[in-house]
Amino acid sequence: MRQPKVHLSQAQVILVGILGLVEFARGALIVALLPTFVTGPLGAPITIVGWALSSHYFLDTVFRGPSGWLVDRIGPPRVLTIGVAIEILSLIGAMNTRSPDWVIVFVAILGIGTATHWPAVVTGTNRLTPPERRASMMGLVFAAWLTGAGLGPVLINFLLHGRDRTAFLILIAADILAFILTIVVYDPRLSHIHKAGHRVHHWVRTLKPFRAVLPGMFVQNMTMGIMLPIFQPFVSRILHFSHWQFAELLVGSGAFTVLLLVPMGRFTDRFGLKVPLIVGFFLAAVSLTAVGILRHFWPLILVGGVLGFSYAMILPSWNAFLAGMIPKEIEGWLWGVFMTVEGMGMAVGPIIGARLFAYRIWAPFMVSAMILFSMGIFYTVYPLGKRSRS
Repeated sequence: MRQPKVHLSQAQVILVGILGLVEFARGALIVALLPTFVTGPLGAPITIVGWALSSHYFLDTVFRGPSGWLVDRIGPPRVLTIGVAIEILSLIGAMNTRSPDWVIVFVAILGIGTATHWPAVVTGTNRLTPPERRASMMGLVFAAWLTGAGLGPVLINFLLHGRDRTAFLILIAADILAFILTIVVYDPRLSHIHKAGHRVHHWVRTLKPFRAVLPGMFVQNMTMGIMLPIFQPFVSRILHFSHWQFAELLVGSGAFTVLLLVPMGRFTDRFGLKVPLIVGFFLAAVSLTAVGILRHFWPLILVGGVLGFSYAMILPSWNAFLAGMIPKEIEGWLWGVFMTVEGMGMAVGPIIGARLFAYRIWAPFMVSAMILFSMGIFYTVYPLGKRSRS
């Protein structure tokens, strides 16, 4: 039986659009522009990139909880306005410095702004979405994220080689457009705020149902952090792919994810969380192992597609699982806590990834694959709640 279409309000469309624009800017910076800018015009070692990314994700992590708390107090749109303004100033600073140390500082400050993305957008879209359509909405949110984060590196990749200032200006323009959208977005449900009526000990008690999955949040995202500083050097220095091949590899894996996120979200809404989550983790583990071994373009394109499919299975089911258990009165704060734990994994990952890559080029892929395989085993036996079906 065919499921009805998910109808989106104007506010939902704008929130998703804001996320796509800001992640376009961030993805372009951390995947394509930053490694080339640091090791090229600045003449600094790639370890500077690792420290810059880890500093970025550290502050992104530290400020996600406060950002979520602020969402409950002043609403998602205003929190996004503050965050995007910080991002614009940080990008302007990074563009105009020639000191590797200041690059680390500005990329780190950027993390304060990006910390607002997920608590605000996820809380806002959940407020506007009925529970039976939540996984589908999560699929759309992640599709916007991946579209922006994927298009950013692809576009900026062709503006490098001495044109780093042009690349920076494009990222700043994307954030300025997002800033304008945060001002015009409106829905009465987004303006609803929760008064401070709960003490910290009550908030801590709300984490009890998640105590078994909190460590998994950390290591799942650490695997992505491990890939960040090594993907571009791996493709260019080890595989010797051209800029077009690099773009095609990104599009090949990203397109599968984006195209399948909403259908997999609908599948999850209809049939439950367990199957897509478990199968997704196992497929991701196998795919990352293959990426670390293969050296030819077309097999890697195929494996990238499978990797994209695996994440299209994981993302909606995982976040719908969390959304279904979050109390509404502290939804912003609790999303902030979850994203803080996830961000800690992203903060640790780049340092580990850079060191593993320096040790053996295949090591980051194998370590990440082992972690994801372990998570698949864990969720095979973990009860995912009433919404899960085998």
